[in-house]
Amino acid sequence: MSRQARGKSAVNLFQLDDDEEIAGVIATDAFDEKAYITTVSQAGYLKRTQASAFQNVNAGGIIAACLDTGDTLADVTITDGQSDLVLATEAGMTIRFDETEARAMGRTARGVRGVDLADSDRVSAVETAPRDRDRALLTVTENGYGKRTPLTEYRPQSRYGKGLVDIETGARNGPVRAATTVDPSDHIVVMSAQGQIMRCPVDEISTVGRNTKGVVVMDLADDDEVASLTVIPGVDTSTDADADTESDGT
Repeated sequence: MSRQARGKSAVNLFQLDDDEEIAGVIATDAFDEKAYITTVSQAGYLKRTQASAFQNVNAGGIIAACLDTGDTLADVTITDGQSDLVLATEAGMTIRFDETEARAMGRTARGVRGVDLADSDRVSAVETAPRDRDRALLTVTENGYGKRTPLTEYRPQSRYGKGLVDIETGARNGPVRAATTVDPSDHIVVMSAQGQIMRCPVDEISTVGRNTKGVVVMDLADDDEVASLTVIPGVDTSTDADADTESDGT
């Protein structure tokens, strides 16, 4: 499809109830016993389930988590059983802990508490933090502001702690909409609720400490907001540079 195509309705791919919405999409072919589908709800319930439990899914779908009344799924990711997890909340808090602190459970389990939330706060994202790589946490807010902070500034804690302040929220920034780990060679794609899309090299986003406001990542219209964030890993910009050189005849 072209960039401006309307796309295909999700109901053509699988069945949704009238009051049901898509919370997250992941692409994977890893369905072995070393991979886990890790979900987190807005109320902070975290659950790891072996990916093999999702290998055979029909159009009607299967249960991925049992949620309390009033709770909804916030995010989903794939983990390898050997990483840390980072949970980000709408109010700008984050907590990092060993993923094995949340034991593997079946699909129909509710899960365990991942973070001790303030009364008005909700979880917005879950992300993996490999221990053998120096990466950064990229946080983007509803109003298009964001920042990049080295993961070393988020010390590991025990599961179900209150966490650390990651980014300032408020009238300017709005609540945290997405958080993900990145390398300097990555690019990000940000999409707004009104269908605007922007691609940006990660190294163009300022690296700052925790508890800061961040910078403009996406310039939004007054009535628009950030809807999603996707990482394009390890972009080799030298290919584009070579192509430009050839087109110039040099």
